[in-house]
Amino acid sequence: MTTVSMIPASLPLWHLDTPYPSQDQMCYPDGIEHILAHDGRTDILPFLHDVTIAAHEGRIYIAWYNSTDAEICGSSLIRGRHSDDDGKTWSEPFSIVGKIDSAEEHFVPANLFIHDGYLHATITEMTGKNMTSSVHLFRKGEGDTWSRVGQIQHGFICNTPPIRLPDDPTGVSSTSRYISPAWMPMKNSTPAFPAVLLSQGDDISAEWEPVLLFDPLNPASPRIRCPETTLRVDGNRVFAFVRNDTGPAWVFSSDDFGRTWSSPQHFAPMSVGNSKLFAGTLSDGRRYLIYNEDRGYFERSLLVVAFTAPGESQYSKVYKLFDGVEPAFDRGSKWFYPCAVEQDGFLFVACTLQEPSDQRSAVLAKIPVGSL
Repeated sequence: MTTVSMIPASLPLWHLDTPYPSQDQMCYPDGIEHILAHDGRTDILPFLHDVTIAAHEGRIYIAWYNSTDAEICGSSLIRGRHSDDDGKTWSEPFSIVGKIDSAEEHFVPANLFIHDGYLHATITEMTGKNMTSSVHLFRKGEGDTWSRVGQIQHGFICNTPPIRLPDDPTGVSSTSRYISPAWMPMKNSTPAFPAVLLSQGDDISAEWEPVLLFDPLNPASPRIRCPETTLRVDGNRVFAFVRNDTGPAWVFSSDDFGRTWSSPQHFAPMSVGNSKLFAGTLSDGRRYLIYNEDRGYFERSLLVVAFTAPGESQYSKVYKLFDGVEPAFDRGSKWFYPCAVEQDGFLFVACTLQEPSDQRSAVLAKIPVGSL
C-alpha cells in the first residue's frame, strides 16, 4: 500500500473576485427538465439509493442499489434501466448482480463507466452495513446481461466512477491509468478514511493499487464518519472532494496523478452540506461540481451545480437543480447523491429523491449545455 506524503495545496476553488450567491439568489438553468426515471412508489423493493449514470452508444444507462428492507438490510442488489431517447422513456428494470432471497451478501453501490468500448461498473460487496469485503468489476454483455470480470480491491467503498488519467510524462506508468475515489469504513479501532485506487494501466480487471489520502492512525488526521469522495482531474493535478459530517467538506490535492496528497483544506466560501459530491468536466473543458447546499445536518433539500468559466479553474457560477417539492413530480423533500454525464448537448444529473414518507425514487435533471 502506497504511503502518503504531505504537499501544500494552493489553488482556491472559488473565484475570489466573484461573490458566492446566497441560496435565494440561485436560479434554475434555462431549459432544465426534471425526469422521473424509476418510480419507487410502484416498485416491490422499498429502499433505493446511490444512482449512477453513464452514456454508451447513444443510450443513457442508470443503475442504483435496492434493499428489501431498510438500507443494506435484508437483501441488497444492483438494478438499472436504460433510455434510447435521452430520458423520455425507459426500459423495464434489469439486474446487474444480487438476489432478493440472499441476506448474506449485499452489493452497494455501483459506478458506471466506459472502457475499451464496453460499459463497466465497479460494485462494492458487503456482508452488512459498512462491513465491506471486496470491490468487483462488472462488464455489460449482450442485451442487459452482466458478468463479473475481476476483483479489483478489498474492503473499500466506491461511490463515484473511475476517471481516466492523462498519460504520465514522467514514465512512472507506461500507459495512462484509471483513478477511482474510494473510502474505507471504520474497522475495529481504525477510523474511516478516504483513498484512491489506481488501475494497472489498461488492465482494469487486475487488482488496483490503493493510495491513502492521509494516515488514519495519526491523531492529527481528520476524523470523518463517511468520507465519500469524488475526484476532479486537471492534468497531473487531482482534487479529492471529501464529504464531512461535522463541518465543511474537505479538499485534498495531488500534483503527481494521485500518488501523494496534500494536507486537507476546507471549501470556502462554497456552502457544501454533509452529503456525497460529484465532480465532472464538460466536453468544452468547463469543470463542474454538484453538491447539496448546507441547510443544516442532513437537510438535503437543495441540490446545486457550480461551474467554472471557459478556460478557468475556479468555480464562479451556481445553479439550482432540485429544491424542495418538484412540480413536475408533485413530490419532494430531499435530493442527494448525484452523478452526471453529458450526451447529445445535454448534461444529465441523476440523484436519489426521498419523499417525506421516506419513499425513494431515481430522478434526473436534464439541462441543455448551451444554457449553462
